[in-house]
Amino acid sequence: IVRLLGDGSFASVYEARDRELDRRVALKLFTRQGDELAAAFHEARVLARLRHENVLVVHDIGEHYGAPFLALEFAQTDLRRWLEQPRSTEAILDHFCQAGRGLAAAHRSNLVHHDFKPANVLLRPDGTVAVGDFGLARCHDTGGVVERDAGEGYAFGTLRYIAPERLLGNPGDARSDQFSFCVALWEALADRHPFTGSNSTRRYASIEAGPKGKPQAPAWVVAALRRGMSPRPADRFASMELLLAALERRQSTTPWVRRSLGGALAASVLFAILGLSREAPALDVTVTPIPALTVDATLHEASELVLDGEGMQAIALIGQQMPALGELDRQRQLEGLAKIERLGDFLDNTDQHVEATMAYAMAISLAESNHVEAERLDALTDKRSHAQAKARRLDR
Repeated sequence: IVRLLGDGSFASVYEARDRELDRRVALKLFTRQGDELAAAFHEARVLARLRHENVLVVHDIGEHYGAPFLALEFAQTDLRRWLEQPRSTEAILDHFCQAGRGLAAAHRSNLVHHDFKPANVLLRPDGTVAVGDFGLARCHDTGGVVERDAGEGYAFGTLRYIAPERLLGNPGDARSDQFSFCVALWEALADRHPFTGSNSTRRYASIEAGPKGKPQAPAWVVAALRRGMSPRPADRFASMELLLAALERRQSTTPWVRRSLGGALAASVLFAILGLSREAPALDVTVTPIPALTVDATLHEASELVLDGEGMQAIALIGQQMPALGELDRQRQLEGLAKIERLGDFLDNTDQHVEATMAYAMAISLAESNHVEAERLDALTDKRSHAQAKARRLDR
């Protein structure tokens, strides 16, 4: 044994040297009696089932003077310590998405982690990320988990990250891990925890009220995290894969346009994408289809962006979701149309005429596809024309 790395309520973790294979390992020595041997075997079996680059490797299992231990892959540090230093949004997203892929692998193997948090995400010397500490993992099919007596009303996991359904005593599923993942990522991006409450009742009430703070991240990331932290599991993403696809939208067209071309030219490109009449540069812009976020969450986030003075970012966010909105039933499309029109009115009244023109163009597209009455369509067309005329006057 080289040194103590961490000391928890159920186990202590040491850096150690495997003399036979001459390698560093993390030695997890269980410190409590009772079912701890069963717990060690449970965790070893869980890790053995997961052969994935973003899941920690278990090398060996055994006993030392009657105390069970696991010999695990040694990692340099963990995500909690890594986040103690200032990190870029891109780096934070990259590390969390790697961890998310490890969780997704667990879910594909019919396992739920049940205690995802930054301290349980390890960073290897080469910079890759691996999810560890599957001691509370539960099998979907059998419901099997080693139970530990911690008192009446106690929900296993870490209160700071635990999903609301588990606060109510329900077993939870993969969407519970998704909630914990989103809480941890929101916390990393906003530099504050989204929820408060020192006990289950207060924590649940805080979750019901919605997350606090403003993550330093693109709008689609914030919208995805809001959905992943929905109080009702049914309102979250159906899988970690879909959540990760939403988070990794930073490779899509709009961010590239904004970074590379700047505000004015980005507006022109988006005019072309949305089919407006304003002359646009001859750029070949391809939008890659991406699994859609819920339209309500997107429109809500867009409204917040507009209020924060980020009108163009709001329009870009809505524009990316137009195909998804077009696939909803007619009533939902008309509700979306009304919200986008109101957004356009607000933008026009606050002298954001370019953004207002684009909002009206999207509303017109929905109106035409749903065959709304001619009077309504004419009113939208007039609004777009007036906003576009005001935008052109400002350009002179």
